[in-house]
Amino acid sequence: MDNLSCTDAWMGGRMEWGACFSVWCWLLWKFRCSRVLDEDFIEREGIYDRGCRLLVECESTFGVTVAPVRELHRRQCWVGPARGWVKLNVDAAVGVSDDRASVGGIIRGAGGEWIFGFTRFVGRCTVLLAELWAVLDGLRHAWAVNCRRVELETDNKEVERILKHDSESLGASALVMAIHEWLRKDWVVFVRHVPRECNGVADSLAALGRDYGWQGSTFPAPPRGIVHRLDDERQQWLSTRQVQRFVDDPG
Repeated sequence: MDNLSCTDAWMGGRMEWGACFSVWCWLLWKFRCSRVLDEDFIEREGIYDRGCRLLVECESTFGVTVAPVRELHRRQCWVGPARGWVKLNVDAAVGVSDDRASVGGIIRGAGGEWIFGFTRFVGRCTVLLAELWAVLDGLRHAWAVNCRRVELETDNKEVERILKHDSESLGASALVMAIHEWLRKDWVVFVRHVPRECNGVADSLAALGRDYGWQGSTFPAPPRGIVHRLDDERQQWLSTRQVQRFVDDPG
C-alpha cells in the first residue's frame, strides 16, 4: 500500500512511482498467468515498454496525470530509408511455453514500397538466438535480391550490440561469425535499434513462421494477412512526414 499511494517523483522527477508500480505489478501477474495457462502464448512486447504505453493511454483516455511518461515513451512509427537505400526490418517470435521460434523480415524501398519478405521456423531456442537467426536470414535475402545499401533495423538492443561490437557470450558462436561474414561483403549495411512499434510488419511476418516449417517461405508480394498492417505503417510514416514538412515550411 505504501508503494501504491506513493507520489514521490521517480527517475529524476519524470513520473510518479505509485502509478508505475501498480501497472508493472499487474503486467507481471498477467504475464505469469498467460505463460502458465496459455500454451500458445508469445511475448510480443516487453513488460517495461508495455507499461509505459499503458500509462500514456491512461493519461489520454482518463486524464490521469502521468504526462512525464510521454517523454520516455513517445509514439513512434516506421520511417522509410534514405533515397538509394533499402530498409530491412527483422524480428523473431518465441513461444513462452515451448521455446519454438520463428523469424521473419521485410525489405522496403525509399517510398515504403514492398520489395521482399520472408518467414520460417528455426526450432527451439532463446529469444536472442532467434533474433540473430532473423538477422542472418534477412542479410542473405537482401543480398540475393541485389540490395547493396541496406539500413538494417532490429528492436533488440542486444542484437544491435552484438552486430556492432564483440560479444563476450556469443562472439565465438558460428551464428554470430556467419553474420559478421555477411556484413563484411562488398556492400554497406547500417545497423540500428528501433522501438518495437517501428517493427510491426516484421513482427507479423515472424509470427507466420510456425506455419511454414523449416523451409519457410518468401514473399515477392505482401501476403494477404499483413497487407492492412503494411498499409497502416506506410500511411502513418507518410502523414508524419507531411506534418514535419508543414512545421519546417508552413508557407
